[in-house]
Amino acid sequence: MNAQRFTRLEQQMQSGGLDAIFISNPKNVLYLTGFHTTMPGEVQAFGDPEGFVLYSKGECHLLCDGRYISGAKKLKGVTPQLILSPTTPGVIAEKLRQILGSGKVAIGFERDALLYKDATALLELTPDYQWKPAEELLAGLRLCKTPEEIELIRKAQRITGQCFDHMRGYLRVGMTERQVAVEIDTYLRTNSEGNSFAPIVAFGETACNPHYSPSPIRKLEKNQLVLLDFGAIHEGYCGDMTRMMFMGKADGRYREVYDLVLQAQLRCLAGIKPGVTCHELDALCRDYFKEKNCAEAFMHGTGHGVGLAIHEDPRLKPTFKTKIASGMVFSVEPGLYYEGWGGIRIEDLVVATETGYDNLTTTTKELIELAV
Repeated sequence: MNAQRFTRLEQQMQSGGLDAIFISNPKNVLYLTGFHTTMPGEVQAFGDPEGFVLYSKGECHLLCDGRYISGAKKLKGVTPQLILSPTTPGVIAEKLRQILGSGKVAIGFERDALLYKDATALLELTPDYQWKPAEELLAGLRLCKTPEEIELIRKAQRITGQCFDHMRGYLRVGMTERQVAVEIDTYLRTNSEGNSFAPIVAFGETACNPHYSPSPIRKLEKNQLVLLDFGAIHEGYCGDMTRMMFMGKADGRYREVYDLVLQAQLRCLAGIKPGVTCHELDALCRDYFKEKNCAEAFMHGTGHGVGLAIHEDPRLKPTFKTKIASGMVFSVEPGLYYEGWGGIRIEDLVVATETGYDNLTTTTKELIELAV
């Protein structure tokens, strides 16, 4: 898989007039080399990095210190390069010169994956190099997934669904939101590489917050809605799913809002096809909510890309004009949120195909009522 990605990378570099590219985003480092970082985030400080990639003339150099060099030597198609720790812009500049030499070299870099102080210092130390923004290059390569990547995401989503089935039998009145989140975390760490993001667990009115940190004191009560949003990681690739439950017999308002969200999601799913734009898919949900006079309660985009990162392109939002293409993997997750009452979100993960889409999520979307 690395060789195919290197070939595509070289083609993009030639189109962009690049002799080399310096890659600092850990997800892009993983994508090209299989090198896993352990620190969270998508920016590595030069003072304590895990691994950078320098690709030039058909060779992929992985720059890392003694903590990771033995692992780097086991990676196929990669040339390990030892750098001193703590690393400085001067250390990086010197290693670049050892590999690339001096003179005019057009080198791409990721503006969104470097600290400002590190980037400015590195550019000042290499005035003869022509540095060009290239963050969109790797983002473009990752946009459409290969069949192999899709199967890894499908597996992550399958584990995510199995976790939901487990939680469905686990929930009891009196449990705190954090207690439930810990159980999700435990299940995912036991059965996968862990969480693709911190699990969202909300009972009743706290579900009015689309992104929410589970409370250690808020307890599940009878006749409360339950929102669960989480995802497993399988071989680096993320799952993502939101499902609802009701503790007891669902009342009329819950049923009404649940159906509104479900119908909006089904409309969006039915509209997925190559060539349709992200904002057109978003509008399928948003316009439906307008027809039902509840659009003001829909406070986020309809979906986002999922892969090595839990949020990546494409983005199903009003301002995104990207056209859907076969191989793109993204969530479809409309929701309605009401302060003082709660919120409902239904989220599936799908992959666009030549004729429509394949839903990677098999968990039921029927209204679930839990016995008290």
